[in-house]
Amino acid sequence: MLAGAAVAQTPTIDAGGVVNVASYAYADLPSGSIAQGSIFGIFGKNLGPTPFAQATAYPIPTTLGGTTVKVTSGSVTANALIFLAAAGQINAMLPSSIPVGNATLTVTANGQTSAAAAFKVVASSFGTFTLNSGGSGPGAITNTAGATYGLNSAANPGETAIIYGTGLGPVQGNEAGGALPGNMPNLPVEVWVGNQKASVSYQGRSGCCAGLDQISFVVPSVTGCRVPLIIKINNIVSNTSTISVAPKGTRTCSDPGGPSAADLAKFQNQGGASIGVVALARTASSLTVPGFGTVNINADTGSGVFEKFTAAQLDVSSNPFNTFTTGTCTVSYYKGSSSASVDPALPKFLDAGAQLTVNGPKGSKTLAKTSAGGVISYSGLLSDPSAALTGGGGYLDAGNYSVTGPGGSDIGAFNAQIALSNPLTWSNQASVGDITRASGQLVTWTGGDPSGFVLITGYSASGTGATSVGATFLCYANVSDGQFNIPANVLLALPPSVVVSGVSTGALLVGSTTTPKPFTAVGVDIGYIVGSSNSLKNLNYK
Repeated sequence: MLAGAAVAQTPTIDAGGVVNVASYAYADLPSGSIAQGSIFGIFGKNLGPTPFAQATAYPIPTTLGGTTVKVTSGSVTANALIFLAAAGQINAMLPSSIPVGNATLTVTANGQTSAAAAFKVVASSFGTFTLNSGGSGPGAITNTAGATYGLNSAANPGETAIIYGTGLGPVQGNEAGGALPGNMPNLPVEVWVGNQKASVSYQGRSGCCAGLDQISFVVPSVTGCRVPLIIKINNIVSNTSTISVAPKGTRTCSDPGGPSAADLAKFQNQGGASIGVVALARTASSLTVPGFGTVNINADTGSGVFEKFTAAQLDVSSNPFNTFTTGTCTVSYYKGSSSASVDPALPKFLDAGAQLTVNGPKGSKTLAKTSAGGVISYSGLLSDPSAALTGGGGYLDAGNYSVTGPGGSDIGAFNAQIALSNPLTWSNQASVGDITRASGQLVTWTGGDPSGFVLITGYSASGTGATSVGATFLCYANVSDGQFNIPANVLLALPPSVVVSGVSTGALLVGSTTTPKPFTAVGVDIGYIVGSSNSLKNLNYK
C-alpha cells in the first residue's frame, strides 16, 4: 500500500510539456525550443505542492516548495531557477550557462523524481507574452508610460511601443539575483508589424525582472484592431501576437466591416458585447492520393455562433469580431488532427434557437445545433456529398442568400442576408508545388469581386495523430491586388510537412471572402454574415 502511494505521487511530465512560458509553442514547432536564459514552463502531474509555491524575493531559488528541476545538456548539469511550483505546472528560468543542443530535465518533488523529458536548448527563440495568457491574440505591448494597448486605447503610428517576452538569449551575471538589463545590439532582431518591418531601438533584458525581455520599436504606418506582430531572430519566428493601432488623432481602432469607434466605446461602457457570426463557405479541394492520382472534392458548408464577451475579454481575446487588416498574416498553433486553434479567453455561448435555416436559389438547408461543454454552435453541409467527387451537387453558387433563426433563450429571431458573387480563380495553382518556407511564396489570382478580399490560408503538421502539432496561417489581401507574396517570416512558423499514408500534412488554400454584412437581432450587439469560396491544394512545406 505504501509503495502504491509513493508511485501515485511520482512527478510526471507531459509529452511535449516543456515550453516557452510566453508563446506556449509546442516542442515540435520551429519555435518550440527553449532559449538560454529564458523563462519556460513544465506541464504535468505531481510536479509541486498544492495549491502552489511562489518565489517572492531574490535570489530565485533552485528548490521551491520541495520541487527541484535538474537540466542536463551535453556534459553540463545544473538546476533551473524556479519562480512557481504547483501540481500541474512549474515556471522556471533556464540558466544562461546551459549549452545549446539536445537536453533533458527531471523534476524532483515529494521525494520522487520524474522520468527525463527531452527538449532542445538554443541561443535564441523569442516568445511574446499575450493578454490571454495563452500565447495568442493581443500582446503584452505597452506605451513608454507602461499602459497596455487596447481597442479604445490603441497605439498610433510613429510612437515608441514596448514588447515584453522571453527568449532573446543568454546574459552574463548573477541571474538568480535579479534583473540584468542591457541592450543586445548584435542580436539580429526583426519586428514585423503587419507586413512592415519596424525600427528597433532596444532589445535586451527588462529592468523589471529576471529572465524578462523587452523590445522597444517604432509603430509603423499600419492600422487595425488586431494587427499581427511577429519577432524574427535568424530563421526562428515568435508566436504571432497582435496590437491595436489607430490613425493619428484618435485612440480607437477600426477594421473593414468591424464595429465603429462609437460601437467600441459603447461596448466598453456597457461592460461587453454579444456578437453573432454566420458564415457560408465553399471549398474545392485538389488532393494527391496514392493509387488515385489527383482527386477533386467540393464541399459547401454553413455555420453560426453567438457569443457574449465581457469588456475585458474584448481586449484580450484573439479576434472577437473576426476582422482583419489587409496585407497581413496571422499564425496560430494547434495540436491533434484539427487545424483550428482554441482561444483561452472563452466567452459565454448563446442560444439562437433549435436550428438555423439557409435559403438560396437552390432551396432551403438546415444548420443543426450542437451543444457540448457549454459551447453552442450551428453547422451543416449544404452541398450533396454523393456528388462531391464529381464536381456536382454544389449549393453556394452566385446569388442571393439568407440565413434565418427562429430565436432561442438568448437571441431573438433574425434574418441575415448576403449576395455571393462568382469566385476568383487561383491562377498559379497548378505551378505551386512544394514550398520552401524560408523563400516565401507568391500567389496570383484573376477575377472575383473587385471590392472583395482574398483569403490565403495554409497549414502544416508534424503528423496526424493526437500528439502531432502544427501551425496555420491566415493572410488577407485586396482582390484588386491580383497577387500576394506570403512572407518567409510567416511560413517559417510552420513545421515541415510529413507524408502519412501517401498524403501530405500540408495544404494551401486561396479564395475570396466578402466584407461582413450586418444583421440585427434582439440580444445581439453586433451581428454579421460572411461568405467565402476557397480552392485547396495539398502540398509539402519544406
